Amino acid sequence: MSILHASGRGLRAAIPICLGYIPVAITFGAVATSFGYPLYVPILFSATIFAGGSQFILLAALQNGTPWLYVVALCALIDSRHVIYGSLIRRIFPESLVARVPLAMSLTDEVFATALTQREAEPTRDLTAWLAGVAVAAYLCWVLSTAVGGAVGTVIQDAAPAVTKAMHFALPALFLALSLDNLHRGNAWPLAAGAIGALGAIMVSNIAVALFAAIAASVAVCSWQYRESRP
Repeated sequence: MSILHASGRGLRAAIPICLGYIPVAITFGAVATSFGYPLYVPILFSATIFAGGSQFILLAALQNGTPWLYVVALCALIDSRHVIYGSLIRRIFPESLVARVPLAMSLTDEVFATALTQREAEPTRDLTAWLAGVAVAAYLCWVLSTAVGGAVGTVIQDAAPAVTKAMHFALPALFLALSLDNLHRGNAWPLAAGAIGALGAIMVSNIAVALFAAIAASVAVCSWQYRESRP
């Protein structure tokens, strides 16, 4: 398989990701410009941060004057899940640091869920090209959709506020669909433990605690499964 063909397969694999990113990124851009920020601000956020949840948190923090130390700590906690993501698919990443760094930056929830479909594949140049195709498509879709949303921000907010609120559900719905697509007997218990942990925590606390509880529960079950599988 040629590298060009492998990249094309990656672009096609990213189509579901892009369909989920478009409404969320448009919402982010629309919210930012409706707050009075110039168009380049949401575009710069999306181009340099490329993390939906953290971007909304930072935008709200700027608007409300939240202390930056609290915002940094919260974003770090929310994005700590990427450490686990990276460890799970590390073997299919290229050895070259030059190739690995940009791919690591593109490791969003949805890119990770898509990359999991290749977790048993041997790391080759074609696989790197496939990952690059997924990453480039997701990144460009997010940035360009942010620009579109920023350009028509106040129009969307004023004309269809209910639609704007509904757009926020597109990203978690997409991640849920991709997770279920990767569901198999080996990861069913960790996923279930994470869901139960998050649900229990969100009922008594906030989203940050729920995220920590989900990670802790999933890791605990994975560790137990690993110990049980050892001879």
